Amino acid sequence: MTRQVIDIFPDELEEFKNKTRERDYLLIDVRQPSEFAEVHIPGAQLIPLPEIENRIAELDGEKNLVLYCRTGGRSSVAAALIKDAGARQGAIYNLVGGIAGWEGKGLKDIPHLELFPRDMALNQTLYRAMNMEKGAWLFYNDLAQEYKGTELGDMIEDIGGMEEVHARSIFTYWKKNNPASITDSFDETFERLDGRIMEGGKPISAWMARLGKDPKDRMLRLLELACEIEYYAYDLYRGLAKRDRDTEAVQTYLLLAEQEKAHIRVITKALDRFFGD
Repeated sequence: MTRQVIDIFPDELEEFKNKTRERDYLLIDVRQPSEFAEVHIPGAQLIPLPEIENRIAELDGEKNLVLYCRTGGRSSVAAALIKDAGARQGAIYNLVGGIAGWEGKGLKDIPHLELFPRDMALNQTLYRAMNMEKGAWLFYNDLAQEYKGTELGDMIEDIGGMEEVHARSIFTYWKKNNPASITDSFDETFERLDGRIMEGGKPISAWMARLGKDPKDRMLRLLELACEIEYYAYDLYRGLAKRDRDTEAVQTYLLLAEQEKAHIRVITKALDRFFGD
C-alpha cells in the first residue's frame, strides 16, 4: 500500500494520541541525542535522522508513524526516506513546526508559492528550475565563505558546486526543448539568472533569516535547513517526473531527484559527525 506523508499540526497531535491506541503508533524524534536529552515530547523514541535508513526495520510497518524534529525540516526528510523504502500499512505523519510548534513557540510562516503550474510550458518549467538551482548555489556559496577553511565550509562548498552541475544538466535539456534558438552558453545564461527564489518558493533572504544569529546554534540550524532545502528540491523533481509524459524529461528529473537525495545523505552524515554523541 502506498501512503503519502500526512502533515499533522501541533494542536492535532494530542487529539491523535488520545484517539489512537499506544500499540498502533510510534512517535519518532529524529533530532540528535543531545537535543532529545534536553527536551522531547513524552513517549517519543529517538532515531536520529542519520540513522533512519539503517533502522527502518525497527519501524513496524503495521503501525502509524509520527515524526518530528525541531521545526519540521529534518522530519520531512525522514518521512520521505521511510516512504521511499517500501510499502507499509501504517500512515506516516510529519509534525508541522516540530517540537517548537508543539511547545507553542512562534514560528514565522513563509507561504509556499506555486511556481510550477501544470499548464506551464516545458521550457519555462526548466528555466525556472534552473533559476532555483542558481538560488541554492548562491545560498551555499555565501555560507561556504562564512565557514571557509573548516570541514563544514568544504562540505557546503561541495554541495554548492553540485547545484551548479544540476543547473548545467537542466540547461542542456532546456536548450534542446526551447522553441527559440539559444546561442548563449551555459555560463552566460547562469550569470544572468537572479536566483531570487529557492526551493519551496522561498527567497534566499527567508532561508538566511531562519539561520539566526547565535553562533552556538547557527551550525545546527544551517545543517537542518540544508536538509530541508535538498528535500524540497528532491520532492520537486520527483513531482515533475510524475507529471511529465516525455521519457527523456522523466529520466532527467529522476536523476536530479536521486542526486538531491545523495545530498541529503551527505548532510545527515555531517549532522552525526558534528552533533552525534
